[in-house]
Amino acid sequence: MSDPLDPVAPAARRAPSPARLTRVEDAWTDARLVEACLAGQQAAWTALIERYARLIYAIPRRYQATQEDAEDIFQAVCLELHHALPRLRKVESLRSWLITVSSHASLDWKQKRTRRGHAVDVEDADPVALSTTDRDVLEEVERDQLVREAVRTLAPRCRELVRILFFEQPPMAYKDVARHFGLAVGSLGFIRGRCLKKLQQALRESGVSGA
Repeated sequence: MSDPLDPVAPAARRAPSPARLTRVEDAWTDARLVEACLAGQQAAWTALIERYARLIYAIPRRYQATQEDAEDIFQAVCLELHHALPRLRKVESLRSWLITVSSHASLDWKQKRTRRGHAVDVEDADPVALSTTDRDVLEEVERDQLVREAVRTLAPRCRELVRILFFEQPPMAYKDVARHFGLAVGSLGFIRGRCLKKLQQALRESGVSGA
C-alpha cells in the first residue's frame, strides 16, 4: 500500500464515536473502499476504518480491557489491516478477518495481563467457560456490526433517522428529532415505522436472526 495512506488514521487514534455519514466514501461498498485504499486514497482508508471502528474496539472492551489498552489493540489491528490489505483475496471476508485479528490481539493482551499477576475472574480460569464466553462475545459483536451495515443500506433520510433515534448519545428528544427533519411529531412516527420495516428487511437479508 502506498505511503500517502496513514496506517493509523485519525479515526484509529481514539475510541470510535457514533458514525456520521458525511463523506461520499461512506456509501461505498467494502470492495470499492479497498480498491481506493490500494490506490492511495486517504479518505477511503479513513472511511474503511470508521466503518469497522466499533467492531474492532468492542472486542477488547468485551474482554474487559481498559480503555487505554483497548485503544492500543485498536491501533494494532488497524496497522495489521494496513499491511494485510494488499493480500486480502476476498473482500467479503473482511469483517470476519477483523474479528479474528481483534480476538487474537485481545486474548494475547489477556494472557499477558494474567502472567503479570492481575486477578482473573473464576469463570475466565475455566477453559470450557472461557470458550463459551468467547463465542458469545464474538457473536454479539458481529451482530452489532451487521445491524450497522444494514442501517448503511437504507435511504439517506431513513439512515439518518435510525442513527439519531437509536445510536445518538445522549438520545435526542422526539420533538427535537422532528424539528431536525422539519416534520410534525405525528408525521415522524409514521416515517419511523416505515424506516424500521425497511431495516428489518435488510437485517433478514443479511441473516440476522430475530429480525
